[in-house]
Amino acid sequence: MGLFFEKVKRTKSSKGIVVIRIIVAIAMIALFFLGYRDDFNSTYLGYVILLAGLMNIMNGVESHLHREEKKVYMMDYLLGILFLFMAITQLEMI
Repeated sequence: MGLFFEKVKRTKSSKGIVVIRIIVAIAMIALFFLGYRDDFNSTYLGYVILLAGLMNIMNGVESHLHREEKKVYMMDYLLGILFLFMAITQLEMI
């Protein structure tokens, strides 16, 4: 039971990173609404997945700069790369 309530020491993000995260989150929500309004156009979903991948890579860079454990930032990098590949296939860039 103690595993779920384990205290995690997380360093604070800089204000610039927080602002970028908020802007990207707002852009993702706007793209979801545009895709819904445009007869469920999947191109917008591809852009949302692309932004999710970029946010994961940004989280990985931030974790790497804060000198967290290797498994933390490697997981962020790998999830970011996975989302980028999904976005590339969704947007048919290859």
